[in-house]
Amino acid sequence: MKETENLERFIDAVQYVGRMLKRNVRDQASPQGITKTQWFILRHLWKKPCTIGELAGKLEVRSSSMSQMIDRMELAGLVQRTTDPQDGRTKIVMLNDAGKNHLEMITNAGVELLFDPFSKFSKEEQQLVVELLERFKVNLSATFEDKK
Repeated sequence: MKETENLERFIDAVQYVGRMLKRNVRDQASPQGITKTQWFILRHLWKKPCTIGELAGKLEVRSSSMSQMIDRMELAGLVQRTTDPQDGRTKIVMLNDAGKNHLEMITNAGVELLFDPFSKFSKEEQQLVVELLERFKVNLSATFEDKK
């Protein structure tokens, strides 16, 4: 067995799972009139409200581009902007009820997609898969931070 065989198998598996998850998001979000990028923004805002600049950093786009995306999402009734209590010049973007409902529908579809394949693992295997992927995520993140 060559040295990189396991890594190549890992890459193939991660790419396949990623494609299936993206397809599921697209299939669920599209009928709701939500793009994949908007879904990502909604998902991030679910964790915590944040500024346009913070969102732009997460998506690696200019703040002006993110501002336009938020304008469209605000017009669609998915998000709202409020003034930052600590800095009156800054706006905080947060989910509103419609945005939460759309995100919940899409997220539930993702859970449904993964439930059966994930349930075929024992409870111990499920825990191990999650822990290993979380560690890999941290390691990969550190690799990108080292390159800055």
